[in-house]
Parts: sequence; structure tokens; C-alpha cells
Amino acid sequence: MAGFAVLDDDAEIIGLITYDLRDGECEIISLNSTKEGKGIGTTLVSEVERVARENGCKLLRVTTTNDNFLALRFYQKRGFVLHRLICGAVDKARKIKPEIPLIGNDGIPIRDEIELAKILD
Repeated sequence: MAGFAVLDDDAEIIGLITYDLRDGECEIISLNSTKEGKGIGTTLVSEVERVARENGCKLLRVTTTNDNFLALRFYQKRGFVLHRLICGAVDKARKIKPEIPLIGNDGIPIRDEIELAKILD
């Protein structure tokens, strides 16, 4: 696993992305930004996309949960498409990690994972 960070003027991390390159694909594992709407997330995703292309990856993937409309909107605006729905994935994950909340954003029960993908030219 690898990643990139964006630092502010005080050398504090304000954005972080982690990713994994494997078998001609790149998967974004996590993306966090403390300042929304500043282009930090877009810059980080673009950098991962660049690295993926340089490493011969043909597909860039990311997975989020069914309640995360912010992430779904963010990635689709950057060329990702809905690729796969994994019904009940979070329910299964909760058996291993019971601290995963039952209710997520906007009061929506968290049950499923949604994989988004972007074909890299």
C-alpha cells in the first residue's frame, strides 16, 4: 500500500490518500480531506491516477458504502462509474469489526458496498 499527503503551511496533513496497485488495477483504499471544496481530494485522486497509468494499470477502483452520497457524487464527477454492488457486505464486515455503525449519513442504514471504477486509457 502507498499514498500521498497534502500539507498546509504549518506542515499539518490536510489531505491523505492511500492506494494499492495489483494485477493491472489500482484500488483507492482511503481518501480524507479536512478542507472540502479546495481541490485537495481531486488533486490526490489525480495523482493516484497518474501513478496507476505509469504502472500500466487499466482500471482504477474505489469502494464506498450505500449511505455515502458525498463520495458517490465526488467520484462520479471525476469520471468514475458505478461498477458493482456488493449487497450485505457491511453486515458481513460487522461480524469481524462490530464497531461499524448500523446507521450512517442522513440516517441511512449501512448495509452494502458500492464499487466505482474508472477505465484508464
